[in-house]
Amino acid sequence: MLKKVVASVVFIVILFGVLKVSAQGKSDYYPCNTGLWINNHRVETDGKFIMQNYSMLVPLQTVKLLGASYEWDPENWKIRIQTESRKLTMYLANYNCANGAKLEKMPAQPVLHNGTVMVPLRYVAEALGATVAWNGRSDSVFVSTTGEIPKEFFETEPKDAGTGILKNRIIVLDPGHGGSDPGAVAWNVKEKDLNLQVARILKEMLEKAGATVYMTRNDDRYVGLYTRADIANNLNADLFVSIHHNASSNSGAKGVMTLYYPSSKNTGRMNGQKFAEIVQRNLVNDLNTKDWGIIPRPNLVVTRETKMPAVLAELGFMTNKSELEKLVTYEFQYQAAKSLFKSITEALR
Repeated sequence: MLKKVVASVVFIVILFGVLKVSAQGKSDYYPCNTGLWINNHRVETDGKFIMQNYSMLVPLQTVKLLGASYEWDPENWKIRIQTESRKLTMYLANYNCANGAKLEKMPAQPVLHNGTVMVPLRYVAEALGATVAWNGRSDSVFVSTTGEIPKEFFETEPKDAGTGILKNRIIVLDPGHGGSDPGAVAWNVKEKDLNLQVARILKEMLEKAGATVYMTRNDDRYVGLYTRADIANNLNADLFVSIHHNASSNSGAKGVMTLYYPSSKNTGRMNGQKFAEIVQRNLVNDLNTKDWGIIPRPNLVVTRETKMPAVLAELGFMTNKSELEKLVTYEFQYQAAKSLFKSITEALR
């Protein structure tokens, strides 16, 4: 009996005793307009859904649509969700969840938001045996308790497609590094790979909206800095976007920054500095991250030697482990690409 009591106390300490350590600031949660369907039923809410760590959180009562019941103990910040065969126990402001007898780490922390208990949708749904699909183009989520996702769910065009602003425009995307030059490396993740993944997603978005897109590299190869600028100049491109990820000796550093050449060679109304301002503003807002501002770099070849408005976007710090965990996800890469798409459209407008 004593062993069971001790085990229970240890379990509570693991789940509940670390609240002050694991709790994060209110700014880590932010509203989102993502659409949600559960078994072909559109889920509406009085307020917006929220996000943390690029994971969508929904009202606790949503689990009823998954065939589950729930209990909320406000005195102990305790949440129980269960079906006939599964049981989840979690706490507010804590990443840990008891999934049956197994202790697991959730991608986001449950939170009390505007008087409503919110829980991480994908984790809870999959833990209860449901299938979850996300369509980045339409920014919507479909949850199926039968495992079947309708084909029509993936056939939605991007919201910005067909605006005409990008039609016949030439955009050059520059995935930084490549080949023998890996760029930053952290926890065996190479910057060159992340750069290329975001560039490929952005290229597809731009082409669907009518732009002509060229990439300085389409695979893992080395391309010289002056060659990258020459590609854009020879094409007489409208805009040049170099995609990078950051690194720092300070492992706590996180956030985004945008670099530009301080004396743009472009004489029109749009120049490198103005383009950088647009890119940085959108990245900060869309990714809900720290703002390092725009930084002039007179010796940066790819922005100095290009003859059109050009920027180099640093999308996050690989040397921050918690930020790197986001950078490697498709959800983050899609949101970063979507933000750059918005900035390109805005700059051309």
